[in-house]
Amino acid sequence: RPPLVFSTERKSRPLDNLPHQSTAKKADGSRDVKKDDPLLDLSSMDDAAPPARDWSSLPLDALSLIFVRLGAVDILMGAGLVCRSWLEAANFPDVWRSVDMDKHESVFLKGDAVLREMAKVAVDRSGGQLRVFVGRMFVTDELIKYIMERSPSLTTLRLVSCFGVFSKQLTSVIKESPLLELRSLELENIDLTMEELTAILESCPILEVLRLHYCFLINSNDERTLRAKFTRIKTMTLKWDDECCTD
Repeated sequence: RPPLVFSTERKSRPLDNLPHQSTAKKADGSRDVKKDDPLLDLSSMDDAAPPARDWSSLPLDALSLIFVRLGAVDILMGAGLVCRSWLEAANFPDVWRSVDMDKHESVFLKGDAVLREMAKVAVDRSGGQLRVFVGRMFVTDELIKYIMERSPSLTTLRLVSCFGVFSKQLTSVIKESPLLELRSLELENIDLTMEELTAILESCPILEVLRLHYCFLINSNDERTLRAKFTRIKTMTLKWDDECCTD
């Protein structure tokens, strides 16, 4: 067997080819590593930042679903004007099946005329598919008429503090064009009379829910009359101040 030979030559290793840390000796004997050492350049180890997402490239169906959750007021106030694709998605009728203009801050900041025009745009964009409308303060007879004429599928109407609505002229229009699909009517702080309310209810043949809150022209005697005459209404709630009567 040949004898084993141990070489005294030092073999190079991968790390030997890397630049050595450059240090400087301090007065206390410690050494300070220079910051320009490539081995300590941690910034080069950071992952590259992900590219910014182009939201305008989202499919229109996905955008329309987002807009449904966003709400009519925010879309009309600018979300639907960001780019061409957003404007296109904002015109999908499905986005406008429910228009709630009750508690959004713009309802308290914008003028009534502006809000009525916004409501009309929403009704037009629904393409006759509007099912729910909620309005506060700015709603007039003329706007209600506009909604009824263009919304044959309207199932829910809620109005809050809208004074002067449901005049005799409007109730006459409702008689001529009944709200055949309306199932829920909620009126809060509305100054309508028993005669006007009766005319409305007679024109809503499948109405199931009636809620009147703080409608002071309707009294407890009227309530008994309503319950006797409109037995088809499954849920009827009348409330004055802290008193509430519910069947």
